[in-house]
Amino acid sequence: MKQITFNLPDELAQKFELAMQLTGANRDALGEEFVRSYLARALQSAADEFRVPEAPKPQPNVQPQQTAAQNVCPETHSNVRADSAAQAQNRSAVNQSRIPRTEWEWGKAINRIPRWARNPQQNNHKILRAFFELKHEIGNVTLEALRRRCSEPNEHPNTYVPHFDNNFSQMKFDNGNSHGKVFEEHNGYITIWDRISDTLQKYRDFFE
Repeated sequence: MKQITFNLPDELAQKFELAMQLTGANRDALGEEFVRSYLARALQSAADEFRVPEAPKPQPNVQPQQTAAQNVCPETHSNVRADSAAQAQNRSAVNQSRIPRTEWEWGKAINRIPRWARNPQQNNHKILRAFFELKHEIGNVTLEALRRRCSEPNEHPNTYVPHFDNNFSQMKFDNGNSHGKVFEEHNGYITIWDRISDTLQKYRDFFE
């Protein structure tokens, strides 16, 4: 592992530290996430810059029946061309407004949950088991309660996870080398991410 440092304005650094405290995020995991996201954008930008433009396609010859448009009144013909141009512009605007899928939208845990379900010694399995145990016992699961349940090897050996904070943070993001987003945290309470909820419910019995 190589350590990389960089400077931030004081106000931005304070907000960053506060956000990490509120979310319980891991500093190294966030750093890796930012670097990977930057590399993806930078490499894509470089690829776009050096992409060779495609040669223009030859236009098909005008068929005889198309010459009928020549008999149309010049004013009408002009209106048709204007309408066609407007439609093309609208289609272009729609295409440009489409937001591409981002790393946050993958839902890659959907393909991993079946493996976690059948491997009770795996850390992701243990964290999910602890979550469902607490959900059954207390209803709303807090981060602190989940951390305690996963940090007691004698009282709860089936849910003991060394380095809980690092493993848990890897289940809150969906990009980079994260385990796959499963949880969301709001004001200290933990919930299941909607995108993977249906898949997780199918395998819930394995975690209980």
